[in-house]
Amino acid sequence: MKFFESFSDHLFASAQLVAQLHRENVRTEFPPGMVAEVLWLDAAELAQLYGDTMTANEAVAYVRRSNPNHILLTILNGGNDRG
Repeated sequence: MKFFESFSDHLFASAQLVAQLHRENVRTEFPPGMVAEVLWLDAAELAQLYGDTMTANEAVAYVRRSNPNHILLTILNGGNDRG
């Protein structure tokens, strides 16, 4: 199955990075606008919820609440093979 072929390389790579940071519980903070851009999320809503900074763990929590079909969750659930 070529499920991931429909996603851009940019989104796929960004989601893999956020998933890895989440798995390793990296507490580095990022501007919500940057997270929104790389994961195709709502920047205004992220800024309203998280203020000036957010972590990968917060990005995952947001996606779990707002979009259960997001590629980030598919990657976290083990479906990270594009082939």
